[in-house]
Amino acid sequence: MDTDTYIGMTLALLGSNLCLLLLVLNVLGWLNFLHADLSPLENFAETTISPWQVHFQTAAAGWLIFTLLVNVFQTKQSGGGNDSEKKSQSKRPWHRTALIVASVVATLALPHLLAPHRNRHPIIRRSLIGNNLSTGGLKQPLTVLPAEDKPAAAEQELVFSVDNMTCGGCGSHVRNLAESNLNGQEGASSSFTVNKVQVDWRAGVMSVYGTHVTDFVDRGAIAASLDKEGYPTSFLYSQ
Repeated sequence: MDTDTYIGMTLALLGSNLCLLLLVLNVLGWLNFLHADLSPLENFAETTISPWQVHFQTAAAGWLIFTLLVNVFQTKQSGGGNDSEKKSQSKRPWHRTALIVASVVATLALPHLLAPHRNRHPIIRRSLIGNNLSTGGLKQPLTVLPAEDKPAAAEQELVFSVDNMTCGGCGSHVRNLAESNLNGQEGASSSFTVNKVQVDWRAGVMSVYGTHVTDFVDRGAIAASLDKEGYPTSFLYSQ
């Protein structure tokens, strides 16, 4: 690929807050093909890229317009050779440009496409980390109840102690296991919502954040799923 292709995809990735990259890495981690800690990358997207996301999106849009104009100019200036060569020269840039433009647009649009489905699977939720669309464009999820003047449910936290984690990859694997179990519980009940699962492998601690998790999450089921994989787990406290 040419340099301009790398520039366009880089701007698109940054403009989408690394959504596509996180999605691919999370899928690999979920399938246990990747034993790596993705928390630093997620924190980078949250703290470093998010404040500049609009600027990256603007730059990506400008790059798209510039690329299209350059290809129009190159097509008009192409000449020499017979008719078949002229046709080949005029078509080739547009075929390549169309593929690049489609890739950049799809990457920028990906967070918007995934946002309505963020609670259907942990992979989607984790890939939208740091993106305002992950909570419907709001920093905190709100529940609008026009018939009743009630505030949105406050976020709660469940804290577990997890042993035998020796690296960031182990922490990522533990998070995958816990989220897989929670995903099954969410599918069977609409009484609670999980916002994120955070693991500190050095401290041996895992936290589950969400609404109504202290009342409806089966803590024993989570501990049992981790125990089975060699990570002895016990519930510590909730808040």
